[in-house]
Amino acid sequence: MTFLDVRKVRILQAIVNDYVMTTKPVGSERLIEVYQIGCKSATVRNEMAEMAEMGYLIQPHTSAGRIPTDRGYRYYVDVLMDAPNALADAEVRQAQAGNQEGACEIEEIIAQTCRVLTGLTNYVSLATDPDTDSTSVRRVYLSPATPRQVLLVMLLSTGHVEHRLVELETVPNETMLTRLSNYLNTLVAEQELTQVEQAVRLPEAPAELMNVSAALSRLTGALARMANALTERRVFLEGTSQLLRQPEFQDVQRLETLLNALESRSALYEALRRALPNSEMSVQIGAENIFAPMRECSLVFTTYRIGNRPAGYIGVVGPTRMNYDRAVAAVGLMAGSLSNVLTSLSAA
Repeated sequence: MTFLDVRKVRILQAIVNDYVMTTKPVGSERLIEVYQIGCKSATVRNEMAEMAEMGYLIQPHTSAGRIPTDRGYRYYVDVLMDAPNALADAEVRQAQAGNQEGACEIEEIIAQTCRVLTGLTNYVSLATDPDTDSTSVRRVYLSPATPRQVLLVMLLSTGHVEHRLVELETVPNETMLTRLSNYLNTLVAEQELTQVEQAVRLPEAPAELMNVSAALSRLTGALARMANALTERRVFLEGTSQLLRQPEFQDVQRLETLLNALESRSALYEALRRALPNSEMSVQIGAENIFAPMRECSLVFTTYRIGNRPAGYIGVVGPTRMNYDRAVAAVGLMAGSLSNVLTSLSAA
């Protein structure tokens, strides 16, 4: 990266801040009047012209001011950003408190975290569910629900609880349900989710369960399907309506392209995984995005953890004209909050 001199740095910082705030190209007169650059208008124009030649600024149309390019935003993020001071203490306390109320299911905890993140940034927030590669089944529970349905509950090592209603010809009595649940636990307890389907593939039921072999077959099939569904990575989205408020996405075709990209959950997850091989914060600006349909926006994301283990991704999507200070601060805050909540849940 070519480092800019002090004057060019002040001009770039002022243009980024002003354009993020106003959405209007920034001219030399505004820089002098509002940001007190400390030199004549002609000098500022010359500096801006040089910065355009260097690739940091662009003039969207004749006689307009300048706006940052992807390279200009990259310089701002890498050198000038002040994320640690972007959020007020009251905002931090309110966000953390709002993320610790009510929810106990992992899906709702993640969705709630995304809602708080969107509230802090006014951008689309996204998060993946926890990585299940090392997630195991702690215990399975059975409970009668209706005369022909059993509630099958799976408690995972993450603290996550999954449940399904399983249709049977007749629900066994309480004693037999206990025997069934005990037997199922001998098959799947402490097994990783990826191993559950193989673990329940047995040629026949043990002698003491022969009278309920049909019920056992349906229950083992339901367990396998639950485990397989949990190994498919999901991406949670909140606040897609925020895109409608951004001038950049008033173009219907551009908006549709981005919305379709956000709905391509598997491709989006793969892009996150490839762009963030470690646990650091990542800021993908415009054309830097690995996922081609998102190259007209920016993505700020990081990992969240369960204990010491990286478990998933969380971040925001918005225009390249993004308040990067605030986005980076908010994503870091909510990643930490989500990590704390899920770690506590898994230890319970």
